[in-house]
Amino acid sequence: MLILLTVLGLVLALAYTVVNGFHDAPNAVALPVRARALTPKVGVVLSALVNVAGVGAAAYLLSDWAIVGAPVPQDVVGSAAVVCALATTVAWNLLTWWWGLPSSSTTALFGGLIGALLGGHAVGLVATSPLTPTAFVQVLVPLVVAPALACGLAWLLAVPLLRMHRHADVNTTAFRSRLVLATGAAAVSFGHGIMHGRRAEWVFATLLVCAGLPSPIEGGTAPWLALLVAAGLATGTLFGGWRIAYTLSSRMITIDPFRGAVAQGVAGSLLFLGGTVIPVSLSTSQTTAAAVLGAGMQQRFRTVNARVLTRVLVVWALTVPVCGLVGAVLLLALSPLL
Repeated sequence: MLILLTVLGLVLALAYTVVNGFHDAPNAVALPVRARALTPKVGVVLSALVNVAGVGAAAYLLSDWAIVGAPVPQDVVGSAAVVCALATTVAWNLLTWWWGLPSSSTTALFGGLIGALLGGHAVGLVATSPLTPTAFVQVLVPLVVAPALACGLAWLLAVPLLRMHRHADVNTTAFRSRLVLATGAAAVSFGHGIMHGRRAEWVFATLLVCAGLPSPIEGGTAPWLALLVAAGLATGTLFGGWRIAYTLSSRMITIDPFRGAVAQGVAGSLLFLGGTVIPVSLSTSQTTAAAVLGAGMQQRFRTVNARVLTRVLVVWALTVPVCGLVGAVLLLALSPLL
């Protein structure tokens, strides 16, 4: 059973990495493509390349941060919990992509993992409860703190930055806005590569350790693992989930290139700093969407589509409980075989 779970888990981990790149690519390229700062092809290629650079940074500069906020048993039960969490996360990402709604792969994975471990704890397969203070921090920061900070900063910065450019030539302002949008796309992609790279490396390493094999991240990330994760993220990014891009750039809110540049700059800065300064995962989807919302609200005319925004917020609120419930159900279904 352990061998089967390990093989299935590794396949799901690779699928999770590819789907993650596919699902989150619009966070970086939606606004630059809409403002014609980048073409769609150039945008996804740039995002894929910078994601690879982020994975490299996670593997060789920030390898000590390959952490997760839930204690996973290093045995067959741990393998089963990770498999259940991965299956739940991949399904949730594909479902929200089909709906065209930005959602957090970060909180989906944590929710599925915590739910699976809670299910195991309920039937005596897991000795300790996964509901630790660290687990709450790992969920609350990407789900609540980072989006609130991104929205607030973008809202506050939009007006003073606009006043600084009130006497500037229209063409100059447009050029600067497109330059910031393109640079911000690279920053968002780099932060995404760091955070999702180290998380994917942790998933692969946990599955191998649960199977009794050496950890590929102990004492530095193994080159084959870094290359595998980088290839998976880059492949997914090249396909780009344009349904979500349309929601971010047009459906949820109508935003001009200047305010789009403010939003992209705020999101890129937070994700870059979050990926390199603090060992807590941020959600690229929710941080970027919140920054777009904050900057877009600083316009004289009504720009927010309340119906779409409500759907986005409902999906954010349901991600952890739904993924947690599904993860628990899957683990309980597997429990007689463990």
